[in-house]
Amino acid sequence: MKVNTSGVRLLSIPQDYGEGAGKEQVGTNKGFSDMLKDAVNKVNSRLVEAEDLSTRLAMGEDLDIAGVMSTMTKAGISFRLLLQVR
Repeated sequence: MKVNTSGVRLLSIPQDYGEGAGKEQVGTNKGFSDMLKDAVNKVNSRLVEAEDLSTRLAMGEDLDIAGVMSTMTKAGISFRLLLQVR
């Protein structure tokens, strides 16, 4: 029995695999504290946007309710995920 493997691609080993792989390169990677600050800022932006949209909707502005709810849900999930990282 012969198996047709013409559609199968071989996996290639990354160039940086081996000695020195996984070592931090100076100046190119952010530290954990920088990444955490960025994440907190993004979550804060989402929460502020969700609050702004919900306030505008409550004041009677003609907004897409589904879009507002989606934004509020994303902000809530982002906040809960951030709490888990603490």
